[in-house]
Amino acid sequence: MNLGISAKNQDVRTPSHWTIADAMKVHADDPTTTMPVIDYNFPVIDQDVWQWDTGALRAITGETVKFNDWYVMWALVANRADTGDTVEGWHNRNAFAYIGFYYSRNGIDWTFGGRLLQKSADLRPDEWSGSLVMRAGTKNTVDMFYTSVNTDINQSVPSCSTGKIFSNDEKVWFEGFSKTVEMFSADGVNYANAEEDQYFDFRDPHPFLNPADGKIYCLFEGNVPGMRGKFTLHDTEIGAVPPGYTPAAGAQYGAAAIGIARLTDGAYEKGDFSRHNWTLLPALVTALGVNDQTERPHVVFKDNYTYIFTISHHSTYTGDSTGPDGVYGFVSENGIFGPYEPLNASGLVLGNPSSAPYETYSHFVDPDGYVQSFIDTLPAPGSTDPQNPAAYRIGGTLAPTVRLVLEGHRTFLTEIHAYGQIFANKEWNG
Repeated sequence: MNLGISAKNQDVRTPSHWTIADAMKVHADDPTTTMPVIDYNFPVIDQDVWQWDTGALRAITGETVKFNDWYVMWALVANRADTGDTVEGWHNRNAFAYIGFYYSRNGIDWTFGGRLLQKSADLRPDEWSGSLVMRAGTKNTVDMFYTSVNTDINQSVPSCSTGKIFSNDEKVWFEGFSKTVEMFSADGVNYANAEEDQYFDFRDPHPFLNPADGKIYCLFEGNVPGMRGKFTLHDTEIGAVPPGYTPAAGAQYGAAAIGIARLTDGAYEKGDFSRHNWTLLPALVTALGVNDQTERPHVVFKDNYTYIFTISHHSTYTGDSTGPDGVYGFVSENGIFGPYEPLNASGLVLGNPSSAPYETYSHFVDPDGYVQSFIDTLPAPGSTDPQNPAAYRIGGTLAPTVRLVLEGHRTFLTEIHAYGQIFANKEWNG
């Protein structure tokens, strides 16, 4: 099995495709690929903040880290006092988002620690998703890779701020995180920029050490380069469809891409994540004709397979493709640069049940298959209209953690655990 690919081939490689034919195989409510229905009386971690995109503190090699016997997680949060503790406040939360952190002794009972980044680190008004990563070779240096966003002028830039983590018997806290460096931007060549696509996505950095070559790379969400809605779909995007099938109107507006960038050798050890050290490479997977969002892409290396997981919405499918909100995935037998095939033939790994289509989102799969997500809106038992605010309960907190078994090109839901539970793969003594 060849797990390596030369730097030259990385730069000219053709992306793998999530095709319309693949998406035809997406089916909701398969018990092996469907989130359990959550109890309407679910607990809330902290009543003062909305919590959504969340990730555990981890190592650059992927393992979830327990620091000095403390579990730690970052999350996008917004103060309910600022947004209003209402339906409108929940749906307007991104305008008030910042990165907060939580800590726990048992990985279940969490204490909110407050803001992670100092306000001096903000290059733009909003802090969006990314990854909190212990710096290899250090005692307690931590890098927060995140998305620096200004929605008013359509700017979205993967960025990094660095600090240090500390703990005692009572709590966990951070110092530093006073400045930010920009990593890379959409170039209009490998990935669509704002001039090509006014709704372009370029966010959610997920850096990792590639075991095949020992280099640092970063996954992110992007879009296929080209003018929005002007794409022509070919057989490579359509796939092996039934006789007489023609892509439906609007399919060409789906142009999601799972992107990758390479860090210059030696830059990681110096903690220099600035622009001149990154090279944008062609996308690993594209969803042209299928879907317009592949958010929070992340990687798991297991049993000689490379798994990429990403989240997407029912509402971002295009044409006549359809599927539930949830986590989707792709698998390679040849390392990070593929080629990739959709997991479970369709790409769907865990979708929301049709009885509660918006109950969870922003799933993150760790190396042992444990999956965290947040609760979005949960319809009351017996409700026939899950989109009616009068009939659903807002979440803004974490869902029960579930576990997947990864078997080559297939996945299976096998376990349900506590709300917001994290399982550590690695001890880090600072």
